[in-house]
Amino acid sequence: MIIIDTNLAHHLQPSRTRVEFADFADAEKFLNDVYGTSLRLERASEDRSSGLVLRHARTAVGPLAIEQVYLAGEVKAAPDPINKVMAVWVSSGVITSECAGLNSETSTDEIAMLSQPDLPYRTFTHDVRAMTVLLDPAVVAGVARNVPRDQAPLPVRFTSFTPVDLDAALLWKNTVAYVSKTVMAPDAVVTPLVVGHASRLLAAVMLSTFPNNATAEGAKAHDRSDAKPVLLRRAVEFMDANATNDISLADIAAAIHVTPRAVQYMFRRHLATTPLQHLRRMRLHYAHLELSAADRSNDTVTEIAARWGFAHTGRFAVLYRHTYGQSPHTTLRG
Repeated sequence: MIIIDTNLAHHLQPSRTRVEFADFADAEKFLNDVYGTSLRLERASEDRSSGLVLRHARTAVGPLAIEQVYLAGEVKAAPDPINKVMAVWVSSGVITSECAGLNSETSTDEIAMLSQPDLPYRTFTHDVRAMTVLLDPAVVAGVARNVPRDQAPLPVRFTSFTPVDLDAALLWKNTVAYVSKTVMAPDAVVTPLVVGHASRLLAAVMLSTFPNNATAEGAKAHDRSDAKPVLLRRAVEFMDANATNDISLADIAAAIHVTPRAVQYMFRRHLATTPLQHLRRMRLHYAHLELSAADRSNDTVTEIAARWGFAHTGRFAVLYRHTYGQSPHTTLRG
């Protein structure tokens, strides 16, 4: 019998703020509070026009925040380290940045990073409207080096603040848009599993978009010798015991004391799949069991799907129908 402990998969409530300021000093104080550091803002001396100075909307959950920002006029800033991996997507205006010898200049429909997460930097903005994505550096480092978040060496150093090419920039934009419309949407059902997946997805795309010093783990001589069925069974048992928790490939590898590459090899050789694909099928199976036993007057497909890590109900329905030959709503009504 499967006992589903919904406390292990509790919903998260993203924090949402939206403010507007006409006074520059009030806007600066607000931004200092939001970012937890001194930004040292300075308006251009000739720019003293009245009216809206700042519009700022933020949605934050766990290690991830996405913002929509409008900053009027010409503004200089010399912030202390912000301790976030931060990238911007400009919709209008211009923003330039300099940090430790790296520079970026970003205008309409371009993306860029602004700084190294642990170093001070300088920016100049002119009537800028932009989407800003902020990630916990530990998440990015964990993804970069295939280790659990709490064991990740910090920080990852970016060697350029501009994308490697146009295709990489497009992938970054599409990924940010996807997370904004699903995980960060006002009506989204958000769980720790969903947040963890979205954060690692954004981190992986960030690392592939902006050049950095993190290198993929090299092959090790013992990787293939570690690929024994007993270790595979232990990996599956760990995944099953943590199906409602936010676990990564690195966590699975750490649990059975082998490298992430060894885990991948085991699953390819013995199960013809990847570890995370196997984990997704496992969670789909448990979602199926919960739907079969659910009370349709109190439970919904969206809530059950989110509890098992499927943030997009439509994609969950397609995968479910392909696997079980009927829609999840049919199972719930059965």
